[in-house]
Amino acid sequence: MVEQRKDERKQYCLKTIIKKATPDNIFSIMEFRTTNLSIGGIFISTEDLSIFEMGEVIDILVDDHGERFYEGKVRIVRSARIFNEDSTPIESGFGLMFLEPSRDFISMIEKTIIRTQSIII
Repeated sequence: MVEQRKDERKQYCLKTIIKKATPDNIFSIMEFRTTNLSIGGIFISTEDLSIFEMGEVIDILVDDHGERFYEGKVRIVRSARIFNEDSTPIESGFGLMFLEPSRDFISMIEKTIIRTQSIII
């Protein structure tokens, strides 16, 4: 698999609330844990890789210890199930790309990435 990320990604845990419309126009509210972030997006952890479609646009609210980190739209750009050397699954989830983030928000992410030590390669 060819790496397509252009922005540095760091481990960072955030609460992410997703609002998704069902086919009958009822909204489902789901809560996830964000495991890492970059200027371009976040990765949410979930075992169920059938809940979103690639390319789907959804509304999210990302919370950082009670402070609103991001509220807006994201696009599902990746689904992944990661295994260790003995083929045991260790993580699964979705990569979400921020759509039209404000300059202030990008600046806040840049500061968060600078002060965060753990690097994802």
